Amino acid sequence: MEKHITERQKVITAAAWDDKSKYNEESLSELNDLVDVAGGVVVGTATQTVRSFHPATLMGKGKLEEIRLAAETLGAELVIFDGELTGIQMREIEKVLDLPVLDRTALILDIFASRARTDVGKLQVYLAQLEYGKTHLIGKKNYSRLGGGIGTRGPGEQKLEIDRRRINDDIMRTKRKLKRAQKVRDTGRKQRERSDIPSIAIVGYTNAGKSSLMNRMLRESSAQGKEVYVEDMPFASLDPDTRRITLPGGLAVCVTDTVGFISNLPTTLIESFHTTLEELKDSDLIIHMIDGSEEDEGLRYETTQKLLSDLGVRDTPIILFVNKADKMEHKKLPFLPSEHRVLYGSVREDPSIESLYAAIEEALKSKYVKVMMAFSYGEMHLVEEIKNRFPVEAFEYTHGGVELLATLPKVYLNRYEEQIRRRYV
Repeated sequence: MEKHITERQKVITAAAWDDKSKYNEESLSELNDLVDVAGGVVVGTATQTVRSFHPATLMGKGKLEEIRLAAETLGAELVIFDGELTGIQMREIEKVLDLPVLDRTALILDIFASRARTDVGKLQVYLAQLEYGKTHLIGKKNYSRLGGGIGTRGPGEQKLEIDRRRINDDIMRTKRKLKRAQKVRDTGRKQRERSDIPSIAIVGYTNAGKSSLMNRMLRESSAQGKEVYVEDMPFASLDPDTRRITLPGGLAVCVTDTVGFISNLPTTLIESFHTTLEELKDSDLIIHMIDGSEEDEGLRYETTQKLLSDLGVRDTPIILFVNKADKMEHKKLPFLPSEHRVLYGSVREDPSIESLYAAIEEALKSKYVKVMMAFSYGEMHLVEEIKNRFPVEAFEYTHGGVELLATLPKVYLNRYEEQIRRRYV
């Protein structure tokens, strides 16, 4: 049985919930959206509230029988569960349904595999597929490279051990390739660190408007690099994009558009993308984008905050930007914490996002200092360097050269120590 969603394949989505589950309907609705992104068509949904999950089939066999009959009636070719199933659960559920079964994790991995564009992104997704496949070998006929080991049913123990060794070897090879590929990306990252320009990371739930904000900042600022890819769908891009931007107020920063988060993001994916997401810990400021038009904005906010916490991002200043405020029925989100700066607006509709630029400058002001500088005519190359890279408020020619009032990152004070005449606190 084919274990991957195919174009316009008819799908039934299913979920089992207990009393402790939160955001049940929202999570299932999101799963339906993910099926659409992957190219399938949801023709039906099935849910069951249980006191405790059945260890072998998750939900009761009577409910599974209902799903089987519905699949026959609707012509469904695949059933996808909202949650992660074990290999044994997949095998037992497939026996009852007589249909291939995927879980939320496998679906997300399939989508990520189709979205990865760079060598690092492709290797990270493939590693996640391998790690997932390693834990789902029981009940599968063979291990295939295609799809990271998600195959069909029925190996013996000897075959399982052979497959485990093969998948472990592939994991080690992929990790070595990933390490080499990441060295290239790390070189660019180290160059940004050596430039000593404050860094900003834009984070948030997938499709919250992160890339749209990045592109607006690029259009309204002096920037290096083309606009980033934007499409109105989850996971339009997996690979982080970094641009050096001089904000309208003149401050120079490096801005990174990161991969979008999602609830129940597979653990294997988090581990595989850990190096990429490590950049968040090194950021001087985080802009957390929230889609205010979504009904499950609470789930989306909690998901992003939890992932930031899991990555060790705790002390970095955060600006909460509630996007698409023009589509909100209510004006405020009551669950947002008071310790963070909260802004409401619309990246695409607002004529100005000056309040966001002001908040960024306020958050980063400790990284900069205003200085009066004097240069001889023989140092005009330094004058041009400063004018091109940093805000210059005043500029005057003198009999001996040039004097100017500029705002520099503090780490540049030693570089221009001989030219600095006065510092302003």
